[in-house]
Amino acid sequence: MDRRDFNRRLATLLGAGMLPAVNAHAAQVALPSMIDLIVPFAPGGGTDQLARALAQVVTPDFAGSNIVVENKPGANGAIAARFVSNQKADGGTVLLGSSSTQALGPLILKFEIDPIKDLTPVSLLAEIANVLVVPAESKIKTLADYIAYAKNHIVTFGSFGVGSSGHLYGLLFAAKEKIQLTHVPYKGSSQAITDMLGGNVDSVFLTTSAVYGLAKAGKVRVLAVTGPHRTGLFPEVQTFKELAVRSLDFNGWFGLFAPKGTPPEIARSIADRTNSATKDKDFVQRMKSEGYDWVGGGPQALDRELRSSIDIYKKILAKNPIKI
Repeated sequence: MDRRDFNRRLATLLGAGMLPAVNAHAAQVALPSMIDLIVPFAPGGGTDQLARALAQVVTPDFAGSNIVVENKPGANGAIAARFVSNQKADGGTVLLGSSSTQALGPLILKFEIDPIKDLTPVSLLAEIANVLVVPAESKIKTLADYIAYAKNHIVTFGSFGVGSSGHLYGLLFAAKEKIQLTHVPYKGSSQAITDMLGGNVDSVFLTTSAVYGLAKAGKVRVLAVTGPHRTGLFPEVQTFKELAVRSLDFNGWFGLFAPKGTPPEIARSIADRTNSATKDKDFVQRMKSEGYDWVGGGPQALDRELRSSIDIYKKILAKNPIKI
């Protein structure tokens, strides 16, 4: 018996039927006693923290189904996506994907898994911005300093993988300012930050949630934020757009995906239960304080976001190809 089968049987014995359903619609569909929430990055990063916070707040709404977070990092989500696509389409396995792993990555890395054909959209969760960050002790104090330094030096920036949103933002930034930036990919945000603080890379392009704690602790300096407007997490930090770098005025999103062939009623049931988080004001505020704009939404909302992001990234990559 493998670990997954053991965990499922244990959950059946200990947890099945012990918790009430959040609503009648969700209760109509029985879900497996063990639900694996697959995270495509290493433990400790922003996506991993999001998964664990979400699992904790919605567990009571899954009526006896234990939610277990499992990390499968590598290839900017390709390993996790392949794993999930090969699981049973019974609601027992879901992927915490993002615009980076499900839209951008497949376009650049030519994943064997098609994000539209091989996975089922389940629930739109949140939107989030990225930030350009340097160590607090860096001589670079502003975005203008960064640009000026990069005019005469090759500057390195880390991200959470080849084809990640941070990777794309870095390339767009370099192209716009005509500077030399060398990308250094990692399997997760925490590893990128550790290397930056250790002096192995000059800067990182990561999500706001991944760097918030270190920024407030005074260990890193945030130079600019992506998106059309400032983020509530760093209201004092100007956007790239405000600083005349207009090609970085879009943000990313997070959502849940299931294997291809997952019945609509199962996808809808998981979405209903997951969206209960939007009714928890403390949770929503906590997520906002960590950089996530919690929007919520079902399979159709996530499908629209996925297709829209793919269209946007295709246009960007046509003008700014990423070579790997």
